[in-house]
Amino acid sequence: MRRTVIACLCTIALSAHGRAQTTGTAAGMLAHDSAAYTGHDANGIPHYATRTFTPEERALLRRVYGIEEPSRLYVSDSSAAGVLKYDTGRKRCSTCFVNSYRVGFVSIRRPNESWEELERRLARMSPSDFPPSSRIEDVSTAELDPAVRDDVQQMLADAARAGFVLRVRATYRSPEREAFLMRTRGGSTHTLTSLHSYGRAIDVVVGDGILRHARTRAHWVAFRRWITAYHHGAFRILGTPDQTWDWPHVEIPSARIGFRSIDAALERAAECGDRSADTACDFTPRVPVSSR
Repeated sequence: MRRTVIACLCTIALSAHGRAQTTGTAAGMLAHDSAAYTGHDANGIPHYATRTFTPEERALLRRVYGIEEPSRLYVSDSSAAGVLKYDTGRKRCSTCFVNSYRVGFVSIRRPNESWEELERRLARMSPSDFPPSSRIEDVSTAELDPAVRDDVQQMLADAARAGFVLRVRATYRSPEREAFLMRTRGGSTHTLTSLHSYGRAIDVVVGDGILRHARTRAHWVAFRRWITAYHHGAFRILGTPDQTWDWPHVEIPSARIGFRSIDAALERAAECGDRSADTACDFTPRVPVSSR
């Protein structure tokens, strides 16, 4: 039985069980826990965690989530869509490239494999090592999470009425597809963990898609400004309207996918490590239509 993911863009914190908590002491504790390592400074450098980790916490994060150095954990932003991420290298300048992974998201990472080890394994892989399905880009909105499918289709129709010329380039992606793209695109895709694998992200191309064309770039910036205000901010982009490392990406986050604090990740890790528990370590994705 697949789990239906319900979108919620209200201000919210998650417990380790994935249940929403918006009031009370628990929510306050989680907010306090994450405040020091949330967002970025004026230069775009993440506010990495500076808390002290016990040997037991380090071992748990390493074993369950592949985190070699917890001091590179941070929450991506202060909104309800902010999630706990791990960088395999410390970002030291606004233009420096680092790989970031969303903690608890599905991926091709193997049990007990760290993200650093996975990167080295991925570098040794050739395109032929991936399943044939990873070479196919799905562009159908039918593969999206049913909880957001209608919203995405309505957004595309409203964008067209607003005068934007859009083409859907990607919808659902399996973890294998994400890994294939990271391996073959030479850094143009920066992560192995994505809301594409939960059917909650699409890639769209504006106009002819050629950013060096001033008219195209202006239309793309205009669309990105439009989409961030659309539907009360339910849709999210990466970066800012006029500056990003991923122009096509649009997503609808869910409060039920991703951690909002290190403590929440640790609590879930302790539970899923207990063989008698039914808590999954990673957040469960939906099953795409084509896989049923």
